Amino acid sequence: MQASRHRWVILAASLFAFVCFAFSFQLVPPLKTPLQTEFNIDDTQFGLLMAATTLPIVVLALPAGLAINRYGFRATGAASVIAVTAGSLMMATSNSYPAALAGRFVLGVGGTFLMVGTPAIVPQWFRRAEMGRAMSVSVVYMPLATILAFPAGTLLSESLGWRFPFYVIAAVSSACAVVFAATMREGPFQSAAAPRLAEVRDASKSVEVWKAGLLWIFFTITAMGYLTYAQDMFRSFKGMEPLWASLLASVFMYAGVFAVPAIGGVSDRMGRRKPFIVAGSALMGVFLIGVAYAEGPALLWIVIALGVSAAMVPPLVMATVGQSLSPKLSSTGFSIVTMCQNIGNTLAGPTAGYLLQTTASMQWTLAGLACFAFANVAVALTLRSR
Repeated sequence: MQASRHRWVILAASLFAFVCFAFSFQLVPPLKTPLQTEFNIDDTQFGLLMAATTLPIVVLALPAGLAINRYGFRATGAASVIAVTAGSLMMATSNSYPAALAGRFVLGVGGTFLMVGTPAIVPQWFRRAEMGRAMSVSVVYMPLATILAFPAGTLLSESLGWRFPFYVIAAVSSACAVVFAATMREGPFQSAAAPRLAEVRDASKSVEVWKAGLLWIFFTITAMGYLTYAQDMFRSFKGMEPLWASLLASVFMYAGVFAVPAIGGVSDRMGRRKPFIVAGSALMGVFLIGVAYAEGPALLWIVIALGVSAAMVPPLVMATVGQSLSPKLSSTGFSIVTMCQNIGNTLAGPTAGYLLQTTASMQWTLAGLACFAFANVAVALTLRSR
């Protein structure tokens, strides 16, 4: 069976939906100061605003995989985008810290099916030889959303208040739900029959899938811990203006947007995944420590290098999972790695916040996060994937 030309439209619709979720998720870091002032919260409580979105994803990831198997990604994904709209509106209208947490929780519920379904749709539409490139596109949502959210959130909040960016993404998400429902279809490589329970159980026991999940835990603690507090650290410890601090923090993701597809393509041509994951994780740890000590132009180049090294990890971890299971079981594998990814996301904000609050040091905070990147090297070396 030949791959359909419609596959790139499907991937674009998934990306649009995911960017809506990720944009709303990533609006919190650039709005740290006004949110802390509004709700009178400390750094650890602020980190919980990020964790409140990832916690439901941890709990619901496995059920989401089963639901996608049964009902398909078109129905579950469209409902999820509607939930993203609702969560963004709840955040925009919240008048207390518990209300804000509730809005972030609803956002996470909406994001769950998108996080599982977007990578799971790739093996349904793309052949193994294209998996690295397709997965690179499917994971570019977070760099792209951060690029948009960090400066947009800062500029809009300074001129129109911190609530306005959430109203904007709620409006965009409602339009996205219509586009998603109109374009999304199940893929030609998807089996007509839903997987049997025994097949799902066997897939959930895959050692390689759980290794990929552990890689995601360590990677997201490192990357999201950095992103959640980078802007604040650039302002507090390096004396930058808010907009410049926001732009420099988002450079990490600018590098990722451009590097991820190229790395995925090179990996496909080489037929190798493991060396990229090992090298990317090791370099992340080195460059995180470098960010703490660099100044001037050197700081910019080190942040760019940090972004490029981080771009080596997510798409190739996901490609490893996609190649380990059949297309009809892919949602099971991706539900496991999504759960693990969001365990990392849940821990990232409070972990980085705790490090920053207890050490009052950018150097020690980033060194602590670098330890998780180095732990990823050890896990990646055990992968069976070439």
